[in-house]
Amino acid sequence: MRNEEKICNEILELDSSIRFAGIANKMGKLVAAQFTRGVEALLTREEIEANMINAVLRMKTRQDYEQKLGKTIYTFALYEKVKRASIALNKGDYSLLMVSFDVAADHESIILHKILPRIKQHNLIA
Repeated sequence: MRNEEKICNEILELDSSIRFAGIANKMGKLVAAQFTRGVEALLTREEIEANMINAVLRMKTRQDYEQKLGKTIYTFALYEKVKRASIALNKGDYSLLMVSFDVAADHESIILHKILPRIKQHNLIA
């Protein structure tokens, strides 16, 4: 198992409400993606890849304002069927960690207290 897949699996193990974890490189290419066992994917692999490219592009546009607002930690979207967060990665070749959650999840607490410390251990954020 590649290191990126290992990281995705570790993210999934942090909380039972996490459905999906995927990592994209700086070009928006999906380099690893894992679903929680038993979870039905809502998007096809192609849709996930296209969504990841768009998320990386949106994250890059936010950099224009970081000098005044501070660096982007994560962005969040609430859909009817799922919650999704894009977490900025700033080390190595990686650009973004995308995580989806069950709608009832306390996503902010999970991100701040579980996911960010774990990806920091892997030197994916400063």
